[in-house]
Amino acid sequence: MFSLETANIEKAINNAKALHPKVKMVEFGTYEVAGSKGNTYTVKCYRAHGEKIVECNCATRPGVACKHGMAACSLHIALAAQRGH
Repeated sequence: MFSLETANIEKAINNAKALHPKVKMVEFGTYEVAGSKGNTYTVKCYRAHGEKIVECNCATRPGVACKHGMAACSLHIALAAQRGH
């Protein structure tokens, strides 16, 4: 889990851009992201205590942004803009 406000997201964004992982919406705020080795990761995007939180079930340490989370985040942000959130 990481906060978009406090995590260093630049490396994760660049990794996601390089790999172009497939992201599938399960429901608004919950996404499945295809990993580079065939794994599927579940990512949740939500707000808590005034922060934008991203949770991924990959092995990345808490507080560190991962490529799966940032890939899902890009879809989440686009969908939220369409919905007027």
